[in-house]
Amino acid sequence: MRRTSLAVVFALASLALPLGAACQSPPAAPATSSPATPAPPLREQALGKVDRRERDAVAKALDGAGANADQLAKAIVDIGPEMRPGMAFLVATMPERDRTTLTADFLVRNVQLAYAAWRGAPWGHEIDEETFFRYVLPYVNLNERRDDWRADFVNRFQKEAWAKGSRMEAVRWLNDHINDALNVHYHASKRKKPDQSPYESMELSYASCTGLSILLVDACRACGIPARCVGCPAWTKVTGNHTWVEVFGDDRPTDTQRVERWFNVGDTGSDPRGENWVNERCREETDPDDWAHAVWAATWRPTGKHFPLPWEWEIEYVPAINVTRLYKTPANLEIPLSKPGPAIVDVYLSGDLTARAHVTKPVSAATLHLANGEKFDVVVRYADGTREDRTVGP
Repeated sequence: MRRTSLAVVFALASLALPLGAACQSPPAAPATSSPATPAPPLREQALGKVDRRERDAVAKALDGAGANADQLAKAIVDIGPEMRPGMAFLVATMPERDRTTLTADFLVRNVQLAYAAWRGAPWGHEIDEETFFRYVLPYVNLNERRDDWRADFVNRFQKEAWAKGSRMEAVRWLNDHINDALNVHYHASKRKKPDQSPYESMELSYASCTGLSILLVDACRACGIPARCVGCPAWTKVTGNHTWVEVFGDDRPTDTQRVERWFNVGDTGSDPRGENWVNERCREETDPDDWAHAVWAATWRPTGKHFPLPWEWEIEYVPAINVTRLYKTPANLEIPLSKPGPAIVDVYLSGDLTARAHVTKPVSAATLHLANGEKFDVVVRYADGTREDRTVGP
């Protein structure tokens, strides 16, 4: 019997298999693709991105937005994470009329430009986040039409305002030039309505004191300067009302301290730090205990109070704080320091920062322009990291 060589046996076996199969494992079964997990709804995405401390308030706002809820949620999702706290704040605190109508594009554009002004302004590092949220970030002041004004006002005013040496110099420049720059001036009858929006006033070239105040506040905010509308709905003696502008700026520094506080900007062309007829009339014709004759500052947070609008009394969605005594009984008050300093002294009225003293040298007290007869909450932070909380006033 002939013996077959091993080489021949292996050669014949390899011919019985497909090419290359002799040295490989059997081919794997084709992989089956699983369906992609769908992205969660915008509402869940938005709530997952905001700070847990804001989540309930944002959820409530989205619930009250109806068919527009996805626009608000999209604004929160689309904004950069470093700007999301500001967006969440706006969404959580905006009035119902805005929750149901504003688009994501409008909100994202507004927030991006507001943050750019805050970070880019020469004085931006001096503005704390809380003040920024309430008095730079908001896109509107009272009940005026919601115009998309911020980019336009940035282009018109920001570069020259930032070239000034301080916030107060920038405010003076804005106050002196805005009416001619926008071709809008006061007229009691040629304006269409008291609560005109920026572009309504610019289209007519005339505005009321309220319309002019809205323009100046918006210009300040475009430049990263905290600003707000303030007004008395009815004087106690003279018939009528008035609206004006306050900015949060620097007082004249002393050898021992520098103070930031709210200033009445006054009439066009006036020095924001000077006295004018508004201050005098507020001392004589206002009443802090009568809502119709009090002085109100519009803010952007729930306060339990609203800014009375003489042209539309039924509107109650503009939050406000009562600042009457700051005008009626102004006074320099001393805040004792248990340590000699340096220190930062923050003074709050109704939960709102109203003045801040930067104590630079060892002294026994900080002196701030506040008011007699008013209750203030004070927080003193010392250079060694310690803190004191107290109340000043009755």
